[in-house]
Amino acid sequence: NPQPLPPLMPPTTVSPSLSNRPLSERVAETVRTVLERKRMFGKYSRDIAGKTGIGALAALAYVRNVIEQREEVWGDLLMIVMNNKPAPVEASLLECTRQVLTAPIDPAEWAWFRTNILSTYAWFAPSPSRPGAFVYDQLLEIARERIAEQAAEVDDMAFPALAGIKSQVFLPGGKEECRQDHRLVGMFPDMREQLLGTRENARYYDLNVYLSKLVCMSRVVNPEFQDCLSQVFASLPDPPAFEPGPPKSLARCRAKAQAEYADMGWPTTANVIDPVRCTATFETEEKLLEGYLRLMCAAGCPTAWGCGPGGAAADPRLSVARVKNGFEGGRKKGYRD
Repeated sequence: NPQPLPPLMPPTTVSPSLSNRPLSERVAETVRTVLERKRMFGKYSRDIAGKTGIGALAALAYVRNVIEQREEVWGDLLMIVMNNKPAPVEASLLECTRQVLTAPIDPAEWAWFRTNILSTYAWFAPSPSRPGAFVYDQLLEIARERIAEQAAEVDDMAFPALAGIKSQVFLPGGKEECRQDHRLVGMFPDMREQLLGTRENARYYDLNVYLSKLVCMSRVVNPEFQDCLSQVFASLPDPPAFEPGPPKSLARCRAKAQAEYADMGWPTTANVIDPVRCTATFETEEKLLEGYLRLMCAAGCPTAWGCGPGGAAADPRLSVARVKNGFEGGRKKGYRD
């Protein structure tokens, strides 16, 4: 094995740039660094190859072995060897990438790849197997292929235990009345639309006054909401991973109302029904079904399946407005919850 060479110039990997700097400055700095290092890599690659080229072959064998064994990779040596043997080094990098990104992804192997391979300057080298492209173009292509494979596999999964849960609105009036200003919810506007005079005034009240009250109220109820829901799920025999979400910001709620509810009844922002939210993640569909049953019963809304094992008494603070089941009806593509 060749002895490790002395460091050329720190750092040996691509350093994250400060995001508050203009993109043009960050790109220019990266290009300057890559070109400077490429010049120095060329000098050292000539030195390591020598007159016979045996040194380059030995260095290539060393780099291949380090990558195969998932050992620490010295980024400068990788680039020096790539100057002499670009095609074999590219092949080793891309094969390693395919292996690491093939599901199921091993967390330890991914951490090694991110630290030792993904952060090197080798990806900025021209691709010897694809003229006009860089090695990172092939990296992105592999990533897209793996994402598509995993997406197709997940899309083909069926969850029969969850497919029978019906999506429905429990508030009187049905889907069209599932709003914040429903009489059982109580977030009524302080003024009638007609009293605001002009369309501009009504729009201003909708997107600023009413929405500000809604966001303020969501912040008020959020702590008790999170505590209540976390207690419901914590009572399960095998509790899920519970993640409280921050209340939606005023800007996010306004953007959602303008993009999705502009044609809905006034105030349009009353259609933003999830400013307070949380997520419970279960390991299996059977455990998710148990969590659903426990939540419904805690809200005083028993289901056809009953309350599940160890069902507790209803919590007077909870009631169900709507159930939206992405698993309903069997196989579907895309995100489901």
